Amino acid sequence: MTRQYLFLENRRVVTFKQKIMAWYDLDDRKETKKEYLARVKYEELICKKANSFMDIVDGELKEGVQYRIITEHGFNAITVIDYVAKFHELTEIYIAVYRMNQQSVNRLTEFIDNENIRCNIILSSFFRQNKKYEKWSKDLIAYSENKKNVSIVFAWNHAKVFLAKTKDERHIVFEGSGNLSDNARIEQYLIEDCKTTYEFHKNWIDNILNLK
Repeated sequence: MTRQYLFLENRRVVTFKQKIMAWYDLDDRKETKKEYLARVKYEELICKKANSFMDIVDGELKEGVQYRIITEHGFNAITVIDYVAKFHELTEIYIAVYRMNQQSVNRLTEFIDNENIRCNIILSSFFRQNKKYEKWSKDLIAYSENKKNVSIVFAWNHAKVFLAKTKDERHIVFEGSGNLSDNARIEQYLIEDCKTTYEFHKNWIDNILNLK
């Protein structure tokens, strides 16, 4: 197996323009001007990250290669979803993470609706049992109640793993120290296209989902 090590510090971000659909173009849900502007800004940020990520891995991920990354920039699995979707049609997603933020939830649910994919999520029970019951967790629970293709459980979880399977049998694994939020801390990540690793993580996540 080949490994590629990278350290990102003050990296120049290459951007590209993308047409951003308004929330009212997708469905009948109402959104304030403030919420809409915040979401559009986040989508532009995702585009920049995804483009920079393609530079890191030299275009498309190579099967059997591990990419190990250290970064001081905000970086999460939503970036990887956008990246993989540029090359492949996704069929299922698995996410085990401590917490998300509202922008990640909005982007993830929008992606699930547009692509009609299966999504399984494990989150920390802290954000359901604690008095600090954050809005993003409430929104995610409400969203999943009306979706047969979305499963969410809250557990005593601190793992950070993202899995994506594609229609052409690619098995993308993204794991590391960061949550589905955008804190600009020093974080480490590993990304690879590996069926063995994918099935390993999928099995233990499925076990927890089934127990709940």
